[in-house]
Amino acid sequence: MNEKPVNAVLVAALNDYLSRRHALGFQLIEEERHTRRFLNWLWACGNTRAAFTAAEAATWARGAGSFKSSYQGQRLNSLRGFSRYCQALGLDVQIPAASSLNAGKDRRRPHIYTQNEVDALVAVCQTVFTPVLVQATMATIIALLAVSGMRVGEVLRLRHQDIHAPEFTVLVRANKHGPDRLIPLHPTTVDALVSYESSPHRQAVSPQPDGPLFVNTRGTAYQRQTVEDHFQRIRAAADFTWEGPAPCLHDLRHSFATRQMIQAYTTDDGNPAARLSLLATWLGHSNPSHTYWYIQAVPELLALAAHRIDTNITME
Repeated sequence: MNEKPVNAVLVAALNDYLSRRHALGFQLIEEERHTRRFLNWLWACGNTRAAFTAAEAATWARGAGSFKSSYQGQRLNSLRGFSRYCQALGLDVQIPAASSLNAGKDRRRPHIYTQNEVDALVAVCQTVFTPVLVQATMATIIALLAVSGMRVGEVLRLRHQDIHAPEFTVLVRANKHGPDRLIPLHPTTVDALVSYESSPHRQAVSPQPDGPLFVNTRGTAYQRQTVEDHFQRIRAAADFTWEGPAPCLHDLRHSFATRQMIQAYTTDDGNPAARLSLLATWLGHSNPSHTYWYIQAVPELLALAAHRIDTNITME
């Protein structure tokens, strides 16, 4: 099968750009995918030069008009780093403005759980479900999401061999879009996972030794939708209030990241920039801009960041 025609100079520039960024530890999986598609689109539209305009980038990012504005923004932003690199090489390339699409307004604002809300969610599992195994499974999943920042799918993919108790670490198995990663856990968290795995109620359903850590009453893996449905019942029973969209399981990941950044901004020896870089790796983000969104999405964090900037300007 022949590859689609594309400008060789731009492809060479992209390969060099990616190579340099990969050497610095950036994955750029989505950025590479989008940029290669953009270069194919340019050629198909008749632009065979080693050049493109911001208008062309914006037109491609919009697509046929069926994309959500947030996804259009992702497509456009994926071209910005490469565009800057092309300009540095002297190519006739314009850098698309991040605001040119006015995109991203439909991105859901997360609910940031308080510690009391997390405690309430865990506690009511015993009253919402009759099977003790379901009680323990949902309580452990919620607690693990809150203290680790893992994605729901990553938690459901955990296996016995992924828990490294002596080192207090867990191997997070990523999906096809990213590499696996090893993250540290507090000893009490590891103890809770080991205790859940060896509990009589879990052992009674005869789970496979190499199967998932979290199992249902049949001893098999949970479907994500089932876990989400269980959580809706738990949230209703916890009986706390919120503004905006209903809190979801994924918001526990946002809450973890937000607490980490607030600590970095409010402690005397905190280093927000270093913490943000660490979080990008910890959370498995392919692009640090995905981590930076946590500051933009939470008013308290945005205020802390603005105060830090104002303080630095005053000191100068």
